[in-house]
Amino acid sequence: MSDKFIDFIITQKCTYKCAYCSQSKNQTKNKSSASDSVINAFLSFLNHISKDFEITITGGEAMLHPRFFELITKIKNLGFKINLITNFSFEIEKYKKTFDILNDSLNRFDISFHIDEILKKYKNPNDLFSKLSDFLNLKPDSTSVCFFIPLFDLTNEKEKYIDSILSFAHANNIDYEFQNIRFLNKYVNKKTGKYKVQNKSKNCYSNLCFSGCKSAVIYEDGNVYRCYSSRFTKSNYLGNIKSSDFKLNNVSLPCVFKSCMCPKPLLYNQVTDKKDRLKTIILQGINFIYLPYLFIKNLEIVKSKLKQYFN
Repeated sequence: MSDKFIDFIITQKCTYKCAYCSQSKNQTKNKSSASDSVINAFLSFLNHISKDFEITITGGEAMLHPRFFELITKIKNLGFKINLITNFSFEIEKYKKTFDILNDSLNRFDISFHIDEILKKYKNPNDLFSKLSDFLNLKPDSTSVCFFIPLFDLTNEKEKYIDSILSFAHANNIDYEFQNIRFLNKYVNKKTGKYKVQNKSKNCYSNLCFSGCKSAVIYEDGNVYRCYSSRFTKSNYLGNIKSSDFKLNNVSLPCVFKSCMCPKPLLYNQVTDKKDRLKTIILQGINFIYLPYLFIKNLEIVKSKLKQYFN
């Protein structure tokens, strides 16, 4: 597994409308997708980074993007390993086409099981498992699969369905992970029932981190941030992928969060033990200056989330 990665969110559109959507797509008017200019700039950017970066294509639901198949084909032809994330809401033919295009270039395929939506689509779990079995038979042997299950407002019915998914995972040697719901970089749903959430958060404040150097998150408008936790903080904004002079940082910078909620820097061991408190103070000062602007810019998200969780 590489310790370098780029996540490209190619669309905010989704086939689901989860009440807890962490990316706020169903609470805001943002239903945009990456334009041709953003995609072309992204492909140009890939020509200037090393091939040991893993490229993750995600969303929203990434497979809704009209250039999805073209994009993954071009990324493969550039020599990169690709990770994909889906909610598994499409017919099996679409996944087969993905496998046929990528073959051994598809490193990992993550499936998010949003139980509320799954219950609507597959009343009978056997219908879901039949489709999953076809999926596993079609995927390349070298591609790993992981099930992600967000835990939100659990009921007996939901727990029974989750248990059936876990039984399928065990029978087919598939990894799975439970997820707590986050809001403003804090967990808001602690009621996980009998399921154990793997908490990847860590106190990284002022520790040097290679996010922005060995990793980055690119949004559908072309804006690039060091990590998911930093998407609304100006000091962690790296620029826009469409800029002719855009490039990743060449040095590590301190983490400005008291608790790092972005799993990837932690997972990829990008956070060091060495601290740089002075740089952290300066970056926090920049954030403070931009705070009124950021609050106004994201007021719709803040209001909807406050109403959703605290009413």
